[in-house]
Amino acid sequence: MTVRKLQFAGAFFDGRSAEKYLVDVELTPQEIILQRTGHEPVRWAYSHLRWAPETSPFHIEHRVDDKNGERLETLVVEDLDFYESVLKIAPTRFSATGKGPNFNWKLYSAGILVLIFSAYVFIKTVPSFLADQMVEKIPIEWEVTVGQTILKMFPVVQKPDQEVIKVLQDTVDILKQSLQGTPPPYDLKVYILPVKQVNALALPGGPIVIFEGLLYKAESPEELAGVLAHEIQHILLRHSTRGILRNMAESMLVTIFLGDMNSVMEGIVQLAGQLETLGLSREMEAEADQKGMELILAANIDPHGMIRIFKKLMQEDFSQKKLPKGKPVSEENDLSSYFSTHPSGQNRLARLEKQMNSHANKTWTPLFPNLDWNEIKPGN
Repeated sequence: MTVRKLQFAGAFFDGRSAEKYLVDVELTPQEIILQRTGHEPVRWAYSHLRWAPETSPFHIEHRVDDKNGERLETLVVEDLDFYESVLKIAPTRFSATGKGPNFNWKLYSAGILVLIFSAYVFIKTVPSFLADQMVEKIPIEWEVTVGQTILKMFPVVQKPDQEVIKVLQDTVDILKQSLQGTPPPYDLKVYILPVKQVNALALPGGPIVIFEGLLYKAESPEELAGVLAHEIQHILLRHSTRGILRNMAESMLVTIFLGDMNSVMEGIVQLAGQLETLGLSREMEAEADQKGMELILAANIDPHGMIRIFKKLMQEDFSQKKLPKGKPVSEENDLSSYFSTHPSGQNRLARLEKQMNSHANKTWTPLFPNLDWNEIKPGN
C-alpha cells in the first residue's frame, strides 16, 4: 500500500490583509493543521472547508466568523500530491456547502495540452511570418556580409583546378545571362569544398558551395547545370536569408520564453555562423526546383541533365542509408546527404519531368561541345 505524503509547504492568507504567510501544512483524518513559525497552530475541520473553484484545486477557503464579521482565510499549496492526499484522507467531509471538489482533471489536462500545442504553433509559425516580412527589408550588403562570414567557416579549395572551376563558373554565367528582368545584384561565385559528401549549398549574398563528391558523381556539364540552377534560385529568392531569419526568430522566441535575454544576444551571433541555420522548408525547395528548371530551359540547356543528376543523387542517398533489398523509394526513407535538405525525391522528379515534357520535341546542343567533362573532373 502506498503511503501518501501528509506534510506539505503552503502559503496562508488570513483575510485581514493581502500579506502572505509561509506555513507547514499537516493532514490528519479530522482536520488540516497550519503551523506558522512563532504562532499557535491553526486547525481547520474538513467540514468547514471548500475548494476555491475560480482559482485552482490548490486553493482552499475557510470562512471565519469573529467580532469584526465574516472573513475568508485561504490556503495555497502548489503540490499535486496535496490535492490527491486530501481526497484520500477526507473524501466525504470536504466542503461546508456539501459540494465536493468540482475540479475537472480531464479538462485541466486538456487545457494544458492545448496551451503547449498553442505555444508550439506560435513558436513555429510566428518566426516564419516575421522572417517573410523582414527579408524584403534586409539590405543586400547584409546578405553579402553574412554569406562571406559563413563561407569563411568552410575549408574551400583556395586554388581549385582551373579547368573544373572554369566549367562551373562559366555555367553559372550562362544561367545568369538567361535570367529575365533586372540583372541580379549578387556576385554569383562558385567555390569547391574538398569533401566526399554529395551536396551543394547556396549562401546568402551569392556564394555557391559545391561539394567535391558532387563533382565525382556528375557525368556532364548539363548535370552540374541542373544543380547550379537550383542553387542560383535559392540565392535570388533569398531562401537562405529567409532560413537564417526564421531560425534566429524561433531561437529568440524560445529563449525569451525561458527568460534568458543574454542568451538571445549570444544566439544571434552564433546562429549566423552555423550551417544548420540554412535549413530550408519544402516549399522553398520546391520553388527552387521549379524556377531552376525554368532557368535551365531559358538558357537552352538540356534539361535531361537535371533529371539525371537528381536521380543519381537520390540513388546515392538510398545506398548510403542501406535500405533493405526491394524496399521502394518513399518520402519516409528519402533523407540523406543532398536530399536531406531537399524535397521528397519521387515527388521532386515527377514535377521536374512534367516541366521538361513541355519541351519533349526540342533538340538540345551540348553546353560545352568541345569539352569532355569526364577527362577533367576530379578523381580521374
